[in-house]
Amino acid sequence: MDSKKQQLGVLTLAGFALLSAGGPLGTDMYLPALPLIGRDLGASPAVVQLSITAYMVGMALGQLLIGPLSDGRGRRGLLCFGMVLGLIASVVCATAPTAAVLIAARFFQGVAGGTGVVLTRAMIADKLRGSAAARALSVMMLIIGVAPILAPLLGGVINEAAGWRAIFFTLALIALAQILVAWRQPETLPVERRHGGGPVRMYRNMLGLFRRPAFVGYAMAFAFGFGTMFAFIAGSSFVYQEVFGLSSVGFSAMFALNAVALLSANSLNIRLVSRIGARRLQRVAVCLIAVGAVAVLLCALVLPRDVDAAMYALAAAVFVATFGVGLNMSNSTALAQGLAADRAGAGSAVLGAGQFVVAGVMSPLVGLGSDRLLALGLCMVASVAVAIAGTLLAAKFAPNAE
Repeated sequence: MDSKKQQLGVLTLAGFALLSAGGPLGTDMYLPALPLIGRDLGASPAVVQLSITAYMVGMALGQLLIGPLSDGRGRRGLLCFGMVLGLIASVVCATAPTAAVLIAARFFQGVAGGTGVVLTRAMIADKLRGSAAARALSVMMLIIGVAPILAPLLGGVINEAAGWRAIFFTLALIALAQILVAWRQPETLPVERRHGGGPVRMYRNMLGLFRRPAFVGYAMAFAFGFGTMFAFIAGSSFVYQEVFGLSSVGFSAMFALNAVALLSANSLNIRLVSRIGARRLQRVAVCLIAVGAVAVLLCALVLPRDVDAAMYALAAAVFVATFGVGLNMSNSTALAQGLAADRAGAGSAVLGAGQFVVAGVMSPLVGLGSDRLLALGLCMVASVAVAIAGTLLAAKFAPNAE
């Protein structure tokens, strides 16, 4: 691969970051408004959290549908379609009269978000391999990392000033910007490199990836590593506001610490991955996630809930876990995509679908039972255990992958 294909400009990666920002923007911005949405629409917390689940399921299905199709049809046209769908879904969310309509619209908003995620990841894989891909993904995630800092803060302010519907109108404006960026993107998969044979063959190509154990292992590490963080994302609003009594703005400030962890991890990864390698950094990452997840569980089991120290201990534990997630996501993605280089769209689809299926499962699980903090700790520990198993599987079948 020539040198020109071993680098992507910052502006290109910034555009990719905006197009793939559906995940943090679609979840983090409206998290401070979840209790208000429930009261306004007459829905229980469990029902309101289904709007998160619907979004995650949409993200997963969108990636499964669009990723393999893009291996045969190209990336750009499908990318533009997804961004237009996101605009329409955001407007429907903003005007939803019932929880059922909101949940349905969130599903299609998720499909749009999944389209952006799966195609930008495939477009990077079209251009880069190995440590170069991991570095590019880290740069992109470093830019995306601004979203989890600003999104909950902006969402909290908008919620306080204009109500939860204004949050979705803001997302509609962001979707307009995504449409413009998508339209200006060049096609990265030329006709001669596309897979023929129609959709059936493309989906068979995707299923064929499950016969590659090392790819499956890194996909598990990617999805369930993210699952630990998403368990916190889904449960944090209720834990911080109902257990520790924070306001929506106070919760947003605490939640932004996770974005700082992600930014720090990706900044470090950019500096280290070319020297240490993606494989070693990925193993360090899952160990950090495990330490943080176990610490969250210990906070739930040992510390009293009526003292500020418990809240700060929880924040520190989640920070460690989220730092590990930041390291893990870039490196496990690059390693997995390197093992699926001949079908980048399908590989990206499997990674993304697995990630958001796990996220969709975590959302209702952390809402079960009367002890939200204990449920959170158990979910995080269970998720990182599977991520570790995936890392070990990949190490067995591809010990020298980079």
